Formats: sequence, C-alpha cells, structure tokens
Amino acid sequence: MMSNGALANLPIFSGMCDQERKEALGMAKQVEVKRGEFIIRQGNLVQNLWFILAGNCQVTCRTEAGCQVNLDELGPGIQFGEMSFFHEAPHSADVIALTDMELLCLSREDYDRLCVRKNPIAFKLALNSLSQLSNRLRRTDQWITNLVCNEDHHPTPSEWTSFREIVFRGG
Repeated sequence: MMSNGALANLPIFSGMCDQERKEALGMAKQVEVKRGEFIIRQGNLVQNLWFILAGNCQVTCRTEAGCQVNLDELGPGIQFGEMSFFHEAPHSADVIALTDMELLCLSREDYDRLCVRKNPIAFKLALNSLSQLSNRLRRTDQWITNLVCNEDHHPTPSEWTSFREIVFRGG
C-alpha cells in the first residue's frame, strides 16, 4: 500500500487537509484484484471511483463491430471510473488488471452521503476529478489534431460535423 505521504500527493486529494483526506480514505474500500481480472466492464453501469495504489491495468475499448483498441495503461497514483461515477451512463471501456493490483474504491452511495451533509470533501473530489477529465480531454484534442495534421488527412465538412455531434452533443 502507498504511504500516507504518497496518498497525499495523488491528484484526487489535491487541496484537502490531512483530516479531509483521512475521512475520504476511511470511506473508500481497499480492493485486491488478481492479474487478468476485470475491474470495469464496458457497457455495465456500476458507479465507483477507483484509485490505483499498486499494480497496472489496461483500459480497452471495443466497437459493436468487434474492433478493439487499447486506450491506455494505468499505474499507481492514477484514478479511473470518473465518467460513469459522475454521469450515470454505462462504462465506455473495459479496465483489466495487467498485474495483481491494490485499489481503493469509493462508491457513489458514499459520495452521495458526503453531498447530503454538504461535506467539502465531495466538492473537492468532484473538482479534482473534473481537472483530471479536462486534462484527458485536452490531450485527446491534441492527439486528434496531430493525427489529422500528420496524416495529411483533410476531413470533409460532413466528417467534422459528425465528429462534433458525437463529441459535443452525444450524437
């Protein structure tokens, strides 16, 4: 398990005092996952926010046609599951343990209890998650821009319209 000092440096705990961090950690459940196990399954809806203490996992997305893409490999200090945690929708990807892992899991029910009590931890968790999601979106925007420019691909107006509808309007 990570030391308290290392936990304090996780982006999800940014801006929290020691007491707030201890309270947040006290609500989270420690979970051990074996290599090869699914942590999240694409299409399921389970609202948990996950924090990696030890080990690595693979984020994989597949299409209905069966195409599969490895999106990222995540390691200690990284959080995941925010999209379904904050927006009640099925998971957009699988998360599979590449190694034996130690995780912390915060349930949506526990988070909602913080919200009902107007506990500042709920606000800080949401703000820090939003920051992480914004950084991922920024990197995705840059990746798409580089892909289009480096491949000398010139999307047609209808391709851009379709892309924008999917990204910005859920089309």
